[in-house]
Amino acid sequence: MKVAFIEQESKMGGVEYTTLRVAQALDKSKFEPIIICPEEGDLPRFARQSGLDVHIVPRPKFPSVSLFWNRRYIANPFGFVITAVNVFRAVRILRNHLQTNSADIILTKGLLAHFYGGLAARRLGIPCIWYMQEEVDAKRAGGAFRWLLRIGAQSLPAKIIVDAEALLEQFGNPARLEHRILTIYNGVDTNQFVPASCDDRKNVRTSFGIPENAVVLGQAGRLIPMKGQDVLLRGFIHLAKEFPDLHLILIGAPLFGDDGYEQALRQQALQSGLAERIHFTGFLPDVHCGLAAMDIFVQASVEADSPVSVIEAMSCRLAVVVSAVRGTLEMVEPGWDAFIFPSGDSDTLILKLAALIRDIDLRMQLGSRARESVIRKFSLQASVAKLETVLGEFYAA
Repeated sequence: MKVAFIEQESKMGGVEYTTLRVAQALDKSKFEPIIICPEEGDLPRFARQSGLDVHIVPRPKFPSVSLFWNRRYIANPFGFVITAVNVFRAVRILRNHLQTNSADIILTKGLLAHFYGGLAARRLGIPCIWYMQEEVDAKRAGGAFRWLLRIGAQSLPAKIIVDAEALLEQFGNPARLEHRILTIYNGVDTNQFVPASCDDRKNVRTSFGIPENAVVLGQAGRLIPMKGQDVLLRGFIHLAKEFPDLHLILIGAPLFGDDGYEQALRQQALQSGLAERIHFTGFLPDVHCGLAAMDIFVQASVEADSPVSVIEAMSCRLAVVVSAVRGTLEMVEPGWDAFIFPSGDSDTLILKLAALIRDIDLRMQLGSRARESVIRKFSLQASVAKLETVLGEFYAA
């Protein structure tokens, strides 16, 4: 059974890492994964290195339908019109490719890919699965995307997979889709994401210019406003005055036109006078390498989010502090394997982090429980087995 993963982007992020790991782990005696990307980039490169079949199918560019200005989004009507036109152009290009490079089922990743992939599948008579790892912001594009999502969900996908129960709410009345929608939580390979050895930790810190005896906070994810790196940065600047050996690592790069957000973060770091203790790594091919340098992992998202980086950090036995947003709360047991703080509340975040910075035994206890939770609930094997069961329904048909 040929399963075509339709990727909206070729850059690597949590969504793309999930694709790569799932495609690698599928039972190759039953499923033949095909990774379809819009251009060359890290995802197709890593996929080829893993022995996966990669097709580059160019698609029109999608301009941003919103602009980030004065710390908020404003509508970009011209971007919305161009995006709408280019979605239908992308449908035609993808359909033509699949007519000569057949697939048995399409699995779409990314909001716009759900639409152009779903429409192409419909015209070819191929079943389509929406694999949703994002919440569509009800405010962006004047609410048009959320409305279109609900309309499209009624007719385009044969199945909808979400990676957190929190994502069900964006469909309005998910009961209407009850027979076609299910939750499959992200999984990680707990044999790959393991606690760092002392030597690895020392070497990684040296490569980042971080002293061996420092206490290191960190976050991994795209540098976009919803991830809340600015909240963490404010907290770090406050804590750095009390803890002179404290450092911060921000792993990730901007995407979707959010370069201005990264520039604002860097400017804030410079103005704080702490730039030598704040490390922007950009995109890291090996996320585990970045996690190896950390003592405490923070996920400061300000909107519903279910980042795979949280369970990667937990699997590495890091002490984890997360914001109390929908999706992320499904991944942790507050007070047991993670600390939580109200979304956007840097004051409470500071209190949680200060307690962990002062108490290494507390960090180790929280980290040990975190790894136990991941092994019990978020293994890659269990996640892929559930997906294979869904794909098998179409295989049998």
